[in-house]
Amino acid sequence: MSSSSSSTTPTRRSKRKTSHSYQPSALQLQLETAIESPGGISKILSILQSTSTTTINNDIDILNTHQWTPLVTAIFKLGKSTTKNGNSITSQQQLLQLIQICHEKGININSGAIFGEHYHRPLIVAAYYGYYSAVQRMIELGALPDLGDGEGRNAWFASLQSPLTSVTTLRKCDELTAKVLLDRNVVTNSLGVWKSSTKGTICYMNGDSSVGSVMLRAVINKNVHVLKFLVKYGGTITDRDYYQLHSSNKTSQLEKMVIKVSNVSNVTSYGEEISWSFPPTWKVAIKLCQNCGLPKEIFTANVIPFLSRDWFYPENYSGGRYLLGPSLGDKFGLARQQPWMNL
Repeated sequence: MSSSSSSTTPTRRSKRKTSHSYQPSALQLQLETAIESPGGISKILSILQSTSTTTINNDIDILNTHQWTPLVTAIFKLGKSTTKNGNSITSQQQLLQLIQICHEKGININSGAIFGEHYHRPLIVAAYYGYYSAVQRMIELGALPDLGDGEGRNAWFASLQSPLTSVTTLRKCDELTAKVLLDRNVVTNSLGVWKSSTKGTICYMNGDSSVGSVMLRAVINKNVHVLKFLVKYGGTITDRDYYQLHSSNKTSQLEKMVIKVSNVSNVTSYGEEISWSFPPTWKVAIKLCQNCGLPKEIFTANVIPFLSRDWFYPENYSGGRYLLGPSLGDKFGLARQQPWMNL
């Protein structure tokens, strides 16, 4: 699920050539066979609905022990038909029905599955394809939004990616998916709130993925629509983002995007309308410099305009970002602050 991927279903490779190898249950094998055949979603529904809970209790326990769910492959299959206008009503209804029956049968909503080369989670895949109603339902059922997948993404990052390479705007369904996450209070732009929350329960708006934060990717990919959305809901350039832009000589790219997003002409002189594009350390340095003795109004009018975003950054700064990625969960035994991107 990278920004360069298309809506075509990824090539499926052997699920059991991983370090998480185990003997699948009869139910898992039955569900895997069903979903690979024509009408797979309907067949999965039929299998789960027609089998009594008591009959499959042991198999469900095995699925949950190994954190496997049929939802991942099902969503990928449904998502391959997504368009620039979003997903069909039929696929949305099928997915909601499948989520509900999985929940009723006791399949853990936070489980996932190997698809392609990576471990994926249903909430993240649904967010990626813009299934906003499914994302809302899964959160209501206890899905943890900050849990990462094998590509280092959480639901927030995935919601603002497009599965279509031909789409350069923010699709309505993707915007609605991100809004669901915001409205359900599972995304914060406060680093303090994120750090103090229980692992896996909340997303940091400016957190890393394996390819940087949502804000950083939007700047580099020149995605004006995503940037406008982020700025509207409190997104800012962090020091980590700016360090990377600065060390890659891409700060001019940021300034070009500021003009388009904030509709201004002067992007080097600080102003409230472009405050989001100045890193926090710059703002702290400005506060400290105000103690140099000049009256505040003189300092503001005659000094700040000459202090560009990178005025205190070394010219040869080589980067170095503290990792603020999603939790991978207890399955991998990792906390947020560990270098999970290098696994």
